[in-house]
Amino acid sequence: MENIFKTQQQSHLVLAQYYRWYQVYEVPFTAERINNQKDILSEDVELSSQSGTTKGKEGLEERLTVFTGWKNAHHVQNTTVKELPNGNLSLEADILYQNIRPDDSKYNYTLHYSTQLKQRENDLPVFTKLDLKATGVIEEFKFESAYPENRTKSFMHYWLYLMEKPDAEKFKELLAPDFSLQLSSNEKITALPKFEEWLKSITERILTSTHSYKNFKVTDNKDNTFSVSVDFDWKGINVAEEKMIAQTHHEWLLTNNMDERFVRMKTMKVTTLKPFQVVDKF
Repeated sequence: MENIFKTQQQSHLVLAQYYRWYQVYEVPFTAERINNQKDILSEDVELSSQSGTTKGKEGLEERLTVFTGWKNAHHVQNTTVKELPNGNLSLEADILYQNIRPDDSKYNYTLHYSTQLKQRENDLPVFTKLDLKATGVIEEFKFESAYPENRTKSFMHYWLYLMEKPDAEKFKELLAPDFSLQLSSNEKITALPKFEEWLKSITERILTSTHSYKNFKVTDNKDNTFSVSVDFDWKGINVAEEKMIAQTHHEWLLTNNMDERFVRMKTMKVTTLKPFQVVDKF
């Protein structure tokens, strides 16, 4: 049983990093954004693509200058995360890549990513290998920004992981200074001590849990905030070792400082779709 939970929790960690991979290419470069890109790479990372193979993250600034003035969008279509026998993690993914260059030439094709990440103690994993292969050309071109989705999904996966493996300290990076969280019980949390108390109450009741999402929708409010609407299917094992399920609907308002690793939760409103309940089987 622990296996399903562990696999899904690891997927959140990997996807938090994977959705970060694209962000540096989708907004103008700054030193902080390039540092955030280095933050997801191991020192000896190996990147292979049609333009050749590079090793190590030194010189990344120089390699990125090629993309100055490009409009890029990376629409993630599917992802599969696995734990490898050596304890590392693998991610296979397919995306639709859209690109408009300064000379107004347009490119629209599908790519397959084969990647490996190294797990780290009490930290997000880092990419050790990325292999990119073009898999097809799409004739019809309608450029759509993918930044709002990639930015908010990265946050969502990290948030979910920290809900499943509660760590109050790490949440500080994900909460806006003036956050306001309305729980499904209608309880409102607006201060860190109360938030920490709530997290602690979860660990006192629940041994392990995981979330899967559906009906994800993000709106770019054009004022450095994003509105997210999403449903979560929750599974857990309580301290009596009983299986539990629930379904909730979340409305989030996220603030976006593009130079930070993640967006931050400003407001959250949770509605119960299916109450928390004990079940015989998942």
